[in-house]
Amino acid sequence: MGDWDFLHEMRDRGYSQEAITGAMACGYAPWEGEGIAKQERKAKWEELKSQRDSGEISPAEFKKRKIELFK
Repeated sequence: MGDWDFLHEMRDRGYSQEAITGAMACGYAPWEGEGIAKQERKAKWEELKSQRDSGEISPAEFKKRKIELFK
């Protein structure tokens, strides 16, 4: 399947033209969004832990950002 074949699949699944246009703008299908969001959240979590471990941020700031990340 080509990189953009998911747009045809969206049409076949009955998605609106507006939803398809949105998928074109972000580059992935709605059903792929959860996995991508999970990967992004994991990367942010690893970066946050690294900042904590290096002393770049205080324990209080770490806690605040952790709560915000996992809301």
